[in-house]
Amino acid sequence: MKKILILGILGTIMQCCSFKAKEEVESTEYPLLETMGYYQRFSHKLWLAGNNENWELANFYVHELEEVTEDLIKNDFIDEGKNLSNLSESLLKGKIEKMEEAVRLKDQVIFRENYKLMISACNLCHQATNHPYLKMKVPDEKDIFNQSFE
Repeated sequence: MKKILILGILGTIMQCCSFKAKEEVESTEYPLLETMGYYQRFSHKLWLAGNNENWELANFYVHELEEVTEDLIKNDFIDEGKNLSNLSESLLKGKIEKMEEAVRLKDQVIFRENYKLMISACNLCHQATNHPYLKMKVPDEKDIFNQSFE
């Protein structure tokens, strides 16, 4: 009887371990680098459009950011023990919604403030996922990227 119980416990442990390994393999299938590239490119173009009061174009890019975020949330992506989907939902989703509102209002002052908040959310996520060296910023005339390389 003890042998059957021990075999049952060992079988359960092995199932748990193999499920975790499967979960980790599935997580590596999500195109994280591509997704982060979309975030950077679309947020940069959003800034340029809004800063030039091209609200139609800004609306296009804010919706692209929203779609990328919804895809990340939907995929429940875990990387190095950090659930990036949950972080994106809690840190970024609301900031993108505020960007949508600023674009809808065609208000450059609100747009710029909300853009800064959105970029801060990106940086908070980078810190939370042990990537503090990835520092996004509001684009400026000094360099072509919306990332700090300092």
